[in-house]
Order: sequence, then structure tokens, then C-alpha cells
Amino acid sequence: MWQVFFEENQWIFGYGLNLIACESIDDGKLERITTGASIFGGAGKRIDAIMRSKGLISSMLFCEIKTHETELLAKVPYRSGVYQASKELGGGVAQVQKTVNKAQQLIAREFLDRIYEDDGTPIEVGLSTTRPRQVVVIGSLQEFIQNGAVNPAQLSSFELYRTSIQDVEIITFDELYQRACSIVADR
Repeated sequence: MWQVFFEENQWIFGYGLNLIACESIDDGKLERITTGASIFGGAGKRIDAIMRSKGLISSMLFCEIKTHETELLAKVPYRSGVYQASKELGGGVAQVQKTVNKAQQLIAREFLDRIYEDDGTPIEVGLSTTRPRQVVVIGSLQEFIQNGAVNPAQLSSFELYRTSIQDVEIITFDELYQRACSIVADR
């Protein structure tokens, strides 16, 4: 369900604090295989969305998409008032990091920033693979509302976790929705 929505609304990933518009790599699908048999050379590692910024030279964005119902934090506190990231959130961050790392190694070692069609035809797109943007779309902040109020221990645990992760933007589905509403309202 979410994969189809994001395929049809790719612009959502291009607006953040950096205000850089993004699009699919080659007018194809967002979900692609990135290492092994891939757009970088030929079965391999799959990412939910790989995109490029719009510009003279494009930078890359890799996105791992979970669902709006995926838990952000473990249900039971680790210690009093301290909640750890859920297995799915930690796994999503690790997954996007590993995918980017493997893709960067493969591109730098073998393909010199060229992208290829599935049949091996090169696509003339200049890409910068220096620190690609990494995004995990997961869960909802609604998880932290209990009895009509925000649980401050859960919210602060989540915010501390996501702001401590270097190179990966963690955004919830409700935040992504509000960002999209703001963008559309400004049009």
C-alpha cells in the first residue's frame, strides 16, 4: 500500500529542511535492487526507494519504508523512564546504512558513478555518491499518546534516539503527512 503511494508521490521525499527536490533515478520505480544484480551493474540488496536530487549533478537518497503501524519504541521501558528503539526501528536504520555502504563501495570500485538499465545500457546521469541521504519512514507519534496525553518519557526517548543517529533521517508517517500538507498548501 505505502510503496504504491510513494511511487505516485515521489516529491514528498524531496522536501525537508534542506529543500532539495528529488525524483526517481531514471523515471523507473523507487524500489530497486542496489547491490548484486542491480541498477549499478547488474540478485542483490533491495531498497524501498532510491532517488536522486534534481540538479546539474544529482546526489542520492536511499529510503527504507516500514508502515504507519510499526512500533517506534519497545513496549517495556529499559529502565525507569527510558525506552529503547524498537527492533524494527533499529533494524530499519541498520538496513538503510548497510545498503548505502554496500552501494557506495560497489559504485566507487566498479562503476564510477554510472547507472545502468537492467539490460546493461548506461544511463547518462551524473551522480554524487558522497554521503547519500538516508531516510527511514516508520510508525506514528500517536504511539506516545496515552489517555489523551503525551507520554514525555517515551517522546523524549524517541527524540534522543533519532537525533543521535548520524546520516539517517527518521520520520514518522504522521510527520511526513503534515510536511506534505504544508507543501501542498504553499503551492
